[in-house]
Parts: sequence; structure tokens; C-alpha cells
Amino acid sequence: MLKLYTVLSTFKERINTFYLLAFIPFLLLTYYHLTWPFAIIIPIYGFILLLIKKQKLQLCHPARHMQKALGLLIVIGSFFIYYALVPFFPSASFYTAANYAIYLLGLCLTFFEAPALKETASSIFLIIAATSSSFISEWLEPHLSPLITSQFAYLIQVILNAFGVQATVYFPNHLPIISFPTIQGGTITAVFNWYCVGVSSILIFSIILVILLIEEPGNLKSKITWSLVGVSGVLVLNVLRVLIILITDYFYGAEVGGQIHYIIGYIIFITWLTIFLYLYSKKTSQP
Repeated sequence: MLKLYTVLSTFKERINTFYLLAFIPFLLLTYYHLTWPFAIIIPIYGFILLLIKKQKLQLCHPARHMQKALGLLIVIGSFFIYYALVPFFPSASFYTAANYAIYLLGLCLTFFEAPALKETASSIFLIIAATSSSFISEWLEPHLSPLITSQFAYLIQVILNAFGVQATVYFPNHLPIISFPTIQGGTITAVFNWYCVGVSSILIFSIILVILLIEEPGNLKSKITWSLVGVSGVLVLNVLRVLIILITDYFYGAEVGGQIHYIIGYIIFITWLTIFLYLYSKKTSQP
């Protein structure tokens, strides 16, 4: 009973209630993305960024009545964005990261005075911008795909050949196709398209870097250096991702390669992001 009272008394504090309510939508995100759990990764990073701001948010004054009413309206409306999106994006889920970003905006307006938005802006920006990266990628595709995709395919061919895999690249329909015999005697044929290049990952990582540049202390030269390291790492690891998929195809066949294709990009990206953020935080914490 005492433990229950302690827990309940904890949420009497406004800041703790705010964070509890900020966390609850992850139940919806998880439910609507059970088949694609990586969809909640960016919102989780946004929530962690919000947690870092706890000390500053504690100093913010409570919202006034009119603003609180507006915030509650936005919070409630965030659950119905689906109906505005579905005419344009029929495959949209009922609850996505975009819903969560708007929910956070409304929650902040409900709990704190408007100036507190500058403390939550980075979390909201991260979620919205990262969610929009796929749309930016689609916009860039017709402009950059003809050049980049073919060069990327040739790069993969050269590396595979260096490993003893006799890969060839040809262009039957303007899209590069790579083909090579497998160790089992079959032939793997893979089409390289815009999404193989990993532009979305680069955009998401760049967005995270922008937030780091704004949020973290440190000199500009150091930040630019780390930004170049981060983006270069994404480029190299994307090549590694494609190589892992194709080498898996080579040794174990297309079925196993397809399973690897589904998860390997997320594993590599999240691992690199975690390592990068850890190294960056260690570097910036040094005197």
C-alpha cells in the first residue's frame, strides 16, 4: 500500500505527469506497427531528447487557461489526423510518428507556458523531419536516381568481384540489375533502385546531426568534423548493408537473403547511431 501511495504521489508533480502522458502514446505506436517495430525508433529518440530537457521544463510556468484549452484541443485532434491523411495516403496507419509529434505539441501547450516550446521543439522537429524524410527522398529520386543508382551498382559490382563473386551489371530498363552465380549453382538477379542507395537513412542521420549542432555545446569546427564522420559512416555502412544482403544470397540463397534484407538496414543504422552518439557525447564531455 505504501508503495502504491509513493507511486501515486510521484505523479502529483506536474512534470512527472507530463512525461507519463508523453510516454503513453507509445502503446498505440507499438500496436499499429507490430509488423514494423522500427517505426517507433525515431519517436523513442524524440522522447529521450525530451527527457534530457526535464530540468529545464521543471522551471517553466504552468499554462494559462486559454492556452491549456488550445493544447487539449490539439492533443485530442492528434488522434484523428489519420482521417485527413488517408485520402492522400491510403496506406497510412491510424497512429504514426506524425500523430505523436502533434500530440507532444498539444501536451506541451497544455502543461507549460508557450516559451517552453523552445525546449520541446527539437524533439518535435526530429520526429516530423525524420518522418518526412521519405517524402524528401521521393522528391529527390527523379533528379538524382539516374546517376547515383548506376554508380552505386557499379561500386557493389567491383567489391563483389574483389571477393571472388562474378557479378555483372546491365541496364535492360534504365534500372541497373546485378547478376551473379551462387555457390549453390543458381543465379541471383537483383534490381538496384533509388531506395537501395540509402538516401532516407542519410536524411534521417543528417536531421539528427542538425539537432546535435543546435543542442550541444562545442565549437563549430568540431561539430562539422563530427557531422562529416557521421554522414560518411552512414554511406559506408549502407554499402556494407547491400553487400551483406548479396553475400547472404550468394551463400544461402534468395530466401535467406530476403529475410536479412528486411532487418539488416535497421540493425546497422541503429547500431551506428548509438555508437556515434556515445562517442560524440564522450568527446564533447571532455574538458
